[in-house]
Amino acid sequence: MTSHWPCSRHQGLPAQPRQAEGLCGRFELSFGRYGARTHVGRQFVSYPFHMTRPFALDAAIPSLLTVYQQSSSGGLYRAEQLTSRYEVGARAAVHVTTQAATVVHDCHDQAARQATDIALEERAFLALTPDPLVLFPGASCSSTIQARLAPGAVLFLSDAFGCHDPEGRFRPFDRLGADVVIRDAAGRLLVRDSFEVSGAQLSGPASPIGAWRAASNFMLLGDRARLPTAEALASLDRTPSVILGRTVLANGAGWGVRCLCADAIAARVISESLFGLAVEAAFGKQPVPRRK
Repeated sequence: MTSHWPCSRHQGLPAQPRQAEGLCGRFELSFGRYGARTHVGRQFVSYPFHMTRPFALDAAIPSLLTVYQQSSSGGLYRAEQLTSRYEVGARAAVHVTTQAATVVHDCHDQAARQATDIALEERAFLALTPDPLVLFPGASCSSTIQARLAPGAVLFLSDAFGCHDPEGRFRPFDRLGADVVIRDAAGRLLVRDSFEVSGAQLSGPASPIGAWRAASNFMLLGDRARLPTAEALASLDRTPSVILGRTVLANGAGWGVRCLCADAIAARVISESLFGLAVEAAFGKQPVPRRK
C-alpha cells in the first residue's frame, strides 16, 4: 500500500511513495523437433513457476507436446514481474496451458506485470492457452506478448478474465491491460492489439459487458493454409451461453475472435473448441481433451 512518511531532514515534507519490491519469476523453454516428436531443450524455471514433465497426450499427433505452466504462489500479487519465453524450432509443436485459473489479488495501486516473448521458426506451432484471470477487488494486472513468426508457423493465443468478490459486495477490480505485438521473421509489424480497462468501467448499469461474467480474446495467427476456415469458425456461433465476434486481422495475419461468456464453464467450452479447431487445421486431427 502506498504510504507517505516524514522526511528526516525536512520534517513535515512527504517523502516519495514507497514502492513494493515485487517478486520476479521466469519461465523459459525452448523446443526442438527430433524425428516425429517434439522435445524440451533449454529450460529455466524459477519461483513462483513450476513445471512437471511434458506430456505427449495426442497419439495421433506425435509432434504435439503439452506443457502445464504451474504456480506455487496462489495467484498474482502487487508489483510482481513474471516473464515467460518460448522458442519453438522448425516443425516442432507445443501446447502450453495452466493447471487452473489464476487469481489476481488486491495490488494496492502497484500492478502485477506479465511479459511473454515468443519466437517460432519455420512451420512451428504454439498454442498458448492459460486459464482465465480471476480479478479480485483492487486487482491490477498488465500483460504484454511479443511474438515473431517465421514462414509457415502458427500461433494460437487465448486470453480471458472474469471478476469475483469473495465477500459478495460486488467491489470492482482496479485495472487490466494487455498489449499483443506480432511480427514476421524480418521484424515487420503484422498486427498489434491493445486494451486497458478499469473495473469501474465494467461495473454498474452502464457496463459494456452487462451481466456477462467472463470476457475472452483469441488470436489465430500465421500461415493461412494452416488456420481454421471462416466456415469452421462460424460453427462456434452455436455455442451455448456465448456471444462472439470474429474478424480478419491486418496484413493477412490471421483471425481475431472476441467473446462474452455467461460463466466460467462457457468460457472453457469456447476456448477448448477454438483450440480444437486450431489443432485440426494445422495437423488434420482433433486433439484429445486436456485434463485440469
